[in-house]
Amino acid sequence: MKNRNVVHVDTGRLFGNMNTNKAFFPEDYTAEQRRQDFFLNRCNAAYHYGFDPRMTFMALQNDKKGTYKKLDREYVEAYADGWDADIDEDILLITEDIPEVVIGHPVADCPVVMMTDYKNGISAIGHCSAEMIDKKLPMMIADALVEAAGSKDEDIYTYVSACAGSNWTYDKWPDWAKDKELWKEAIYQDKKGIFHIDMRTVISKQLHERNILGIRKVKFNQDDTITNPYYFSNSAASPYGLNDKSKAGRNFAGLFYQKEQVKEKVLTKKYFTK
Repeated sequence: MKNRNVVHVDTGRLFGNMNTNKAFFPEDYTAEQRRQDFFLNRCNAAYHYGFDPRMTFMALQNDKKGTYKKLDREYVEAYADGWDADIDEDILLITEDIPEVVIGHPVADCPVVMMTDYKNGISAIGHCSAEMIDKKLPMMIADALVEAAGSKDEDIYTYVSACAGSNWTYDKWPDWAKDKELWKEAIYQDKKGIFHIDMRTVISKQLHERNILGIRKVKFNQDDTITNPYYFSNSAASPYGLNDKSKAGRNFAGLFYQKEQVKEKVLTKKYFTK
């Protein structure tokens, strides 16, 4: 049996802000102070979950085409701090061969979709912003597992991190929702002319289309980042939303493989006859 010790990380606000954006720090903070604060927050999360705080990697998603990068030991050991790696690809893959190395993203209202093939000991994640959901990134994450490891649909398990619920609104049809057929069941206009957006519905639709099905195999964190006080949220912090400045910041969502615990052999007393 392959290593099934996959841990999903979904920090919320528990350990503080999870990036170095100067908008989330006092005005007089230097870049180095922001970096130190973020690292301390990451260390606290690492202690809680059980990963190496320096071995945390994020895809920059500069390609926006469903490209992926598979991390290996040689790559991760080349960095004193994985956060310094410039990874242009959209999707990150990691195997059970490099435990306690985290792949993830600082997020606000959009989820990270995480998929694991336990049979092949490999996982893939992607930050599914509304724009990337429109480009069908959830389906591309599964495709990356198939291409990189020969994964089969029936062996893929999915976890979707916390995200905004239908409290996420626009005053017009959003520009990023280019595939109107895809969003027709997930964006509705109320009587006041406000458009409500339900990302979970579209992700579910794509998983179904990609043949990734079943209550046991697909899990959504149902926490609403906008209304739940334990999460940061762009929408809630915005003056166009709830104007709640305490919600300004980034959560962190990702995954890693725990080290397998080797069971000690217990010597039992044996009786011998002459």
